[in-house]
Amino acid sequence: MMRKEDEIAVAREYFPRGLFQPEGTFRFSMDALLLARFAGAAKYRTAVDLGAGCGIVGLTMLLENEQLAVTGLELQPVLLDAAKQNAESLGVAERFSGTLVDVGNIRASGLAAESADLVVSNPPYRRQNQGRHAATQERTCALFETEGALEAFVQAASFLVKNKGAFCCIFPSERLEELVVVCSRNKLTPKRIKFIHSKADQNSTLVLLEARKNGNCGVVVEAPLVMYSGIGDNTALTDGALTFCPYLECNARGR
Repeated sequence: MMRKEDEIAVAREYFPRGLFQPEGTFRFSMDALLLARFAGAAKYRTAVDLGAGCGIVGLTMLLENEQLAVTGLELQPVLLDAAKQNAESLGVAERFSGTLVDVGNIRASGLAAESADLVVSNPPYRRQNQGRHAATQERTCALFETEGALEAFVQAASFLVKNKGAFCCIFPSERLEELVVVCSRNKLTPKRIKFIHSKADQNSTLVLLEARKNGNCGVVVEAPLVMYSGIGDNTALTDGALTFCPYLECNARGR
């Protein structure tokens, strides 16, 4: 029988593969891994993940910073239970706590205002009329934005993050202006932006943004991240993508 510490070592070696994701719920994507890496967990001691799902963003950050504590907020009980199970499997349960809460009602959640160094979020951003809805209500909830959802997530972030603390999220590039306006309206000043492109000759589809609560003006636009190169069966993740996020190696086609 494998010892507990050996089981944890194996789980960490195969991470992010092997995470428990309940059937019928939303499967995490590259977005979550890119967000975790962009946030830069090493700089912080306390973090909150808004819409934690199976825990992927928070767990990635916990593995990269042994001094970090993460609180995952999730609306769906089955996903919150999965996040806690995954934290246990990876040996970080003592630094991960989960709270069942609707981010739109954050002030009634019992969570303290301005208590986190960092707040991260990969919010639902598909509009209701954008594409087919998922087969289950759980997946639809994770994928499709309801009216006022972006405002609710940003307001929750502003409430929870400390003064001068950071809020990091990933969102469609075509909606960057909307994201910036909502952040600014909630005292979160954009400070760092990174555009993500599927291929070098294609327009950006996603953007990573870091904002600071009551931050000074001035934003850094980082070099873009190109995810893939090659054509057809020869398509593979770029060296740049794998350097930025080594966890993508499990999906490195053609390597």
